[in-house]
Amino acid sequence: MCVVCRERLSQGEMLRLQCQNKEIIKFSGIGRSFYICKDCINSKKLDKIIQRICKIDKTANKIIISKIKEM
Repeated sequence: MCVVCRERLSQGEMLRLQCQNKEIIKFSGIGRSFYICKDCINSKKLDKIIQRICKIDKTANKIIISKIKEM
């Protein structure tokens, strides 16, 4: 399920990411992760949701959002 739109899609249609040391990385197989569908990468809601999941401030959030868009 996408954390932004809450839509249930197959795992192959979404990006599986995780927060590690206040950075977003692709899922490494260890720890907690979350899914974002490809439609929600450009969503305005993504900002606030990533802040909540990774427990970061607004300034660091802009850098993380740009990294997600590159993936």
